[in-house]
Amino acid sequence: MSSDDHAKPSGGKRYWECMPTVWAGVGEKRKRGLRILPKKGGYFVHVTSRTVGQVFLFGELEKRVFVQMMRKWADFSGLSVITHCLMDNHFHIMLWVPATMTLDHAEVLSRLEGIWPEEKVQAWERFYQQQKPETQEAMASAVMDRMANLSEFMRVLKQSFTCWYNRSRERKGGLWDMRYRSVVVEDSPLALMSVAAYIDLNPLRAGMVEDPKDYRFCGYGEAMKGNVDARKGLNALVRLARGHQPYVAFKVRRKVLSEKSEDWRVVGEQLKQEQMQREAPKNWQEVQAAYRIWLVNKGGSKAELRCVNAKLRRRKGLDPVQVLAEYERRGVLPVGDVLQQRMRTFTQGVAVGSPGFLEKLMGEYQSCFGAKRKIASRPVKGIGGLWKSLRQVE
Repeated sequence: MSSDDHAKPSGGKRYWECMPTVWAGVGEKRKRGLRILPKKGGYFVHVTSRTVGQVFLFGELEKRVFVQMMRKWADFSGLSVITHCLMDNHFHIMLWVPATMTLDHAEVLSRLEGIWPEEKVQAWERFYQQQKPETQEAMASAVMDRMANLSEFMRVLKQSFTCWYNRSRERKGGLWDMRYRSVVVEDSPLALMSVAAYIDLNPLRAGMVEDPKDYRFCGYGEAMKGNVDARKGLNALVRLARGHQPYVAFKVRRKVLSEKSEDWRVVGEQLKQEQMQREAPKNWQEVQAAYRIWLVNKGGSKAELRCVNAKLRRRKGLDPVQVLAEYERRGVLPVGDVLQQRMRTFTQGVAVGSPGFLEKLMGEYQSCFGAKRKIASRPVKGIGGLWKSLRQVE
């Protein structure tokens, strides 16, 4: 009897074949930890990746091709691009990743038509029709396994772009520095809008434009120029955020209702009803107005303020005066000045959201944080107690 036979459990598989995941230990032994993503249900995530050596490789043509590939593979995978930004040496994408993807044969064929040449699709279909039902099911499953899958989407997007770039430049070798970073974003209005604004304000902070609407390779800029897909992403974002009420305004409203009724259950029910009655945006004009207000709130320049350090004062930003009338007309209150600097939380963390959301996520990956790690959430500078961060595993 071989040593391999001794290693087989009753199920017939060897010990190492039954391990639920790759090693993701703690400390110096673990060079590449397990990617932290929710195991149940869909989720929002912010992904980013840089070029090798952070060299500026992307001009207008490269950025345009990358965005086209991003849209194509997102459509195939069933992922939704909320917003994005492609810079000269890195990119940011905010995505909604669904939990599962189940398609009938016609839908599977339609997805393949979006990524394969016509001849290849026809050859696949001819072969499919000649097979037995169990083989047909396996073929369809092989295609659907690539959908609703963040890792597969990022792999094929980066590889496809690398192949195109190397062919067009007669170049060889890798294009991207290490694997991509991912930060899970809680599906709360404040967290989603803050991360989206961070992404769309990148070209402004870099001094590439004076207004993010003028940068065509970010979600907001594309939407302002009429891109239907970009508008869909921001429309979904604003619809989710319409239920959000800044905490300061919430406290004022609760105090007013408490003065009218001493029963906290009545007050709570009234606040709940008011929340449910908030109207969704009726058209794109409302969507862009709401999102622009948020960008201005987050992207205001601090050049004139003495209370911040010199490095922060040098950051470029928007002039809030140009949309002050919109603030007053819509009654929007500032939530807090969070994105006045480049925040590592949005690119090198694991997740952002409420403490409860982060505790649940850490519980699913406890081995990645060690037995001594009891509290998942860490404060984010400048945000107060609104939401927290789960730090990147080092």
